[in-house]
Amino acid sequence: MEVNENVKNWTWTDEYLITSYEVDAKGKVPLPALCKFMQETAYNHANHLEFGYEQLKAQNRYWVLSRLLIKIERYPKWGDRINLRTWASGVDGLFACRDFQFVDEQETPFGGASTSWLIMDAEKRRPQRPEELKGKSHLFPKERALEERPAKLPKLSHPEEGPFFPVRYSDLDLYDHVNNAKYIQWILDSYPLNMHHDFEVETFEINFLAETKIGDEAAIHTQTIDGYDYAFLHSVKRKADNRDICLAKVIWKEVRSSTSL
Repeated sequence: MEVNENVKNWTWTDEYLITSYEVDAKGKVPLPALCKFMQETAYNHANHLEFGYEQLKAQNRYWVLSRLLIKIERYPKWGDRINLRTWASGVDGLFACRDFQFVDEQETPFGGASTSWLIMDAEKRRPQRPEELKGKSHLFPKERALEERPAKLPKLSHPEEGPFFPVRYSDLDLYDHVNNAKYIQWILDSYPLNMHHDFEVETFEINFLAETKIGDEAAIHTQTIDGYDYAFLHSVKRKADNRDICLAKVIWKEVRSSTSL
């Protein structure tokens, strides 16, 4: 399959209106919702490049998000209109890299993300090299949303076990696996209510390592990071075999906001 290099839009933008059912108790969009916007915009752009879901499905392949690093300066509110820009930003070994930038109605950026994706063979369940994209990398925009790429995160050395989350039908994606935004939701749901009232996530980084399906149970493990006041490492483990499903790093900032709907 060839990526269409004749298309004009190597950068893609979608507009989103923040609705009442997408905001939290502070009237703001939570991080998992922003990540769902990113999934949709990535899908739209890949489809435009003729290298999206339907095209890969015909080849018995599919995209998998492997690593994500996202930084948010401020969260949009109910009624806001935002633009989400995305572009292919390179190839690194097995990874196809994609950047994102969140922009408000005044065209002021308020957040950015760097992601690494794998192309998986649906039958062999093994990643394939993105040769089609590597050959077109000279056409990609040179702009970067963040200075750094998402890194390989360390395993936890002295974690505390937190809550369990059973995998339910509403957690599943098109491939009958847990949607990647759901893992982020589980991790954030493991924090106490007062943390969400007085703090907001400034930086979230996650490595996806394994799949979970209906009937599995996932346990959240947490460890503080030395040298930070409000930063934590997490692992999401599959209860049946204690395997790490994903590893995450979360840095919070204090906002002292008690506004509610």
